[in-house]
Amino acid sequence: GGGGGGGGGAVSEGGGGGGGSGGGESPMSLLAREGEKELQAALQKVQADMESQGCSREEIGSQLASVRESHAAYMRQQRQMLQEREEVYKEAIAEGLTPEAAKARVQACAQWQQQMQRLQAKHQAAMQKTHHEAEAAGVSPAEIKRRLEAQRRLQQAEAEAWQQKMRARQQAASEAAEKGQSAAEVEKAVKAVTRAQDAAWAEREAALLAAEGVARREAAEAARQLADASLSPEIRRILLARVRIGGSQRTGGASPGRQRDVRVRTRVSTLDRAQRPSGPQRAGRRGQDVGG
Repeated sequence: GGGGGGGGGAVSEGGGGGGGSGGGESPMSLLAREGEKELQAALQKVQADMESQGCSREEIGSQLASVRESHAAYMRQQRQMLQEREEVYKEAIAEGLTPEAAKARVQACAQWQQQMQRLQAKHQAAMQKTHHEAEAAGVSPAEIKRRLEAQRRLQQAEAEAWQQKMRARQQAASEAAEKGQSAAEVEKAVKAVTRAQDAAWAEREAALLAAEGVARREAAEAARQLADASLSPEIRRILLARVRIGGSQRTGGASPGRQRDVRVRTRVSTLDRAQRPSGPQRAGRRGQDVGG
């Protein structure tokens, strides 16, 4: 998936231009062809590396299947993102924008998508780090599970805060542009909103991390007490229950099974258009570049 990221990005600009040109290979066809080329290269490298290490045919086959599965998921995401960019281009043309202005809007959409991908990659790495650190610390399976659930809640909160920031930035840009303000004034308005949103998230993140610190200390103390051989069965049962609960009330208490899947979407079709900004993909409206 990591190696494929560059290839997918190379097609992103073509997604907008292809929507209006109608000539040559379609962006979707190009994406599929490049994706297949990347997959074959990855499969060959994995097989060669594992054969050189003396891995069995079963091990190699299992790893190749895993690579195919990961690549298929990556390509599904790339196709979805390309479709979104093409829709943004068509909508812009339908609104009467010039092809150049429509492409600027597509570029803003692509920047939003890339930022979301970076956030997802950051979250995946953080989850792996949390798991490895918990195992290295020798904590119980229940505590490992609790830490991972707390990490998921933190990441969901961050993703939601990030999306809220993008919506607020777009709303500020649209309002400033509608007032006829200059590009510099639009940028100033967007930066002010960004600072406010970042400050709000920093405060919330600090509170969540502090609560997790308390939960870990309490879990460690409960584990230490459980190691005391002189404890009565009743006290031991109470401590075990405390370890299992693990301070979930303090860190949000949301069931991990109910965590929403924050997908790479630039269009929120389920919300009433009259009650929401026009979306991050329109950050390039009127040629104003407010990406990043």
